[in-house]
Amino acid sequence: MATLDDVRAVLQSARHGYLSTASAEGDPHLQPVVFQVVGDAVYIAIDEKPKTTLRLKRLTNIEANPRFALMVDHYDDNWNRLWWILLRGPARVLWPTEWRVDEASAAIAALRAKYPQYESMGLEERPLLKLTPERVTRWSAS
Repeated sequence: MATLDDVRAVLQSARHGYLSTASAEGDPHLQPVVFQVVGDAVYIAIDEKPKTTLRLKRLTNIEANPRFALMVDHYDDNWNRLWWILLRGPARVLWPTEWRVDEASAAIAALRAKYPQYESMGLEERPLLKLTPERVTRWSAS
């Protein structure tokens, strides 16, 4: 089994992944996300793109059932270039009123460095998802 350190460089350069959460009843929810690795965690911002509420399904699911899976992959018609990484473990919703300022600042700075679209967004006023991988699985065709 791999560790987060084993896949850190690939995750830091990957542009998106798919976050899987489940409700308290076990109903699955899959969401495309952008993310960044900081320390021993993966952070996902709840950005300012149009949303009807901040009570998003991924947030309410994590609050009810903190287990997550994050799949990051690369597809190519040349199947010798295929790869994927699957992270699993507990997640937390970090609301701005609950933040450790140093942790949130580092996560937001890393997300902004990776995604210039975040430069003009007020991420400091919105929740962050903190994913703490306990299990890391990776595969590649080559």
